[in-house]
Amino acid sequence: MPRHYPAEVRRETCERLLAGEAVKDLAAELGISEHTLYRWRRQALIDAGRRPGTKSYSADPLLAARRRIKELEAELKLVKAASALFDEGERVSPKGGSRLSEG
Repeated sequence: MPRHYPAEVRRETCERLLAGEAVKDLAAELGISEHTLYRWRRQALIDAGRRPGTKSYSADPLLAARRRIKELEAELKLVKAASALFDEGERVSPKGGSRLSEG
């Protein structure tokens, strides 16, 4: 299973790669495979316009849509859970529920 790195780590590593640091040195320092670093460098060069290819931010709108759907489904799950908590509470009749009792 591929390992996922935080976007910040990838961004900083790509900056260092584009600045000319050796892949082998970064792989040893960061514990990221050389193969992964070569892929990141290739994509960073494309994104910087220094190599032909599809830019990463425009590559797959379907992937972005799936990511957004996943976020919305997680948000909906939380809203449903919160709603269920409020539904379990005491029911108050909309008519007369807030009136003071005589007595």
